[in-house]
Amino acid sequence: MKNKKGWIFNLILILLIILIIVSGAYYLYLNIPGAPENLNFSVSAPPIIAKNQTFAAISQFYPNMKFNHNSISYKMDSACTDEKRQRMISAFDDLALKVNFISFYEVISNPDIEISCSENKKESINEDYFIAGEGGAKEIIQTTRYSVITNGTVLLYKETNIQKCDWANVELHELIHVFGFGHSDNLNSLMYPYIENCDQKLDDSIIKELIRLYSEENLADLYFDNTSAVKKGRYLDFNLTIKNSGSINSEKTLFSVLEDGEVVEDFDLDQINYGAGIAVEIKNLKLISRNPKEIKFVIDRDNLIKEIDKENNIAVISLIPED
Repeated sequence: MKNKKGWIFNLILILLIILIIVSGAYYLYLNIPGAPENLNFSVSAPPIIAKNQTFAAISQFYPNMKFNHNSISYKMDSACTDEKRQRMISAFDDLALKVNFISFYEVISNPDIEISCSENKKESINEDYFIAGEGGAKEIIQTTRYSVITNGTVLLYKETNIQKCDWANVELHELIHVFGFGHSDNLNSLMYPYIENCDQKLDDSIIKELIRLYSEENLADLYFDNTSAVKKGRYLDFNLTIKNSGSINSEKTLFSVLEDGEVVEDFDLDQINYGAGIAVEIKNLKLISRNPKEIKFVIDRDNLIKEIDKENNIAVISLIPED
């Protein structure tokens, strides 16, 4: 009987040792990095905006040029006479009346639009952004979806060879340049290169385009770009860029990695400026299993922030399980 008990004990001990060895081997299989395997992402195509569209032979210098807010500030140069000041204010009022989604207000510093009556001001203008004539968008930020105007200038120093009317025709012409529109070939258009008579009128097509641009809500739009990943057994290395193609800065949110629908890890995602992006590089992220079917990268998975397009917040890696 004693020998029998000893035999059973030895058998149990042997089985226990085998179990420990098998468990250890399986643990090592799960956790020791394997041979590097390059993975392919499936992502939504980056936002693409149409090329410059033409409205009654008038196009914007860049597609979808706009300020990223509807209440637009201006500062009037102290060199401007009372007459020039009143005519410019009339131009603001006229455009706000025609495009009821925008308004204008005066500030003493950091304006959206600078009104200068000094010829010296022209020396500081960057001709790459100054559209035409004596008014234009001085600074823009291109975001893919939009060309956001951050600063514009109207120069009112000229007095000769301009047909002034009893309404602010010259000032409105230059203001429309600030909003990104060039000249027209139509002699009857206010945007004809030469202001020759008081019957020239602002094109309805420009008004309609401004209404379209400024009726759109200003939002961020985060999307994935420049993605790559390498899987080494249960460990994942990945590089990607998250960009903002919207018209305003994004809110802080989360960037998540999911495996077969289960969250592997959440990462804090700071504010991303419009037209900018951040590079993300993660090494040795430990997955839940060695053989996932799908790895998903998601921006704002709980939909806590508002964006232009939520469909481009996801990048997916589909995998065939190892044998």
